[in-house]
Amino acid sequence: MRSLIVGGGAIGQFLGACLSQGGHEPTILARSEQARAISASGITMRRGDTSSTRKIAASDGPESAAFQEPIELVIVAVKAYSTSEAIASIAGIAACRNATIMTVQNGLGNEEALAEAFGAERVIAGALTVAVERAGATKVVAGAKGGLTLAPVGSTPHNWVMAAFAGSGLDVRAASDWRALKWSKLLINILGNGVCAALDWSPEEVYANREAFKIERRCLLEAIAVMRHLGLAPINLIDYPSAVLAAVATRLPASVLRVVLANRVAKGRGGKLPSLLMDLRAGHPRSEVSALNGAVAAKASEIGISATANAAVSAVVSGIAAGTLHWDRYRGHPERLFSSP
Repeated sequence: MRSLIVGGGAIGQFLGACLSQGGHEPTILARSEQARAISASGITMRRGDTSSTRKIAASDGPESAAFQEPIELVIVAVKAYSTSEAIASIAGIAACRNATIMTVQNGLGNEEALAEAFGAERVIAGALTVAVERAGATKVVAGAKGGLTLAPVGSTPHNWVMAAFAGSGLDVRAASDWRALKWSKLLINILGNGVCAALDWSPEEVYANREAFKIERRCLLEAIAVMRHLGLAPINLIDYPSAVLAAVATRLPASVLRVVLANRVAKGRGGKLPSLLMDLRAGHPRSEVSALNGAVAAKASEIGISATANAAVSAVVSGIAAGTLHWDRYRGHPERLFSSP
């Protein structure tokens, strides 16, 4: 299978290595410097006790020789705020004209944007629950747990995509409701993430602080409430039981939930810092928080319910990234997340 992966970050490199391992021909579309590094060195992936280096094609534009033949599968693996750029890149490559398009992006709104651009029947929603981090320009380390769950956005099941991952070492399963799938992944993504970024704290620090955890819990309960109003039932993802999470979050006392989540969130990240916090520390001017906590707040407003915790977290993290809010005001001060700057 000929595939194109849009995005040369940790997730894009991981999936490229998996497809190559399964005997396929992936090409990674990345920024110039990253594309040159991948072309020169290939991608080294370590998962568990196994490490291997795969020679993989990479390009920074549509002129690559790899795009002379039809592409069957496009995987979108960029941050949510870069979806429009990814759409433009895909549309500019003639070889992708009839390709199936799968997004493994975090957050909400990506599937809708891709479906509007290319038609819902061509789009697949994906939820990747493998913890992946960069260990160098072309080296990734992947956790042993997790997998990829897929659901069609249109009525076409795209079962051949699941079959294509055979031999990749990646556990791939199917789900029927793509909206429930993406919201279930969002429940995981907002834990130990947005509040950590706003406060410049690790998940352990957030869960050790009663006030910070109170905000964390409110964000989770608001997201669950929005799902309920939308008629979406949380589903368990591979090694990440979102349905169980939703059930216990609404039933357990805050003090008990705090202990349960502190243990689960810290272990689930494997020592890796939250993505939103890493982006702020790296000085990125845009944040994916608008597709996570911000998307919960936006949908809540649309259906007429409250999501003030998610709205506050999104506003603060977005403001810090854009430079309109001073991070020092919020570092270590959970009580200030609901106050005016």
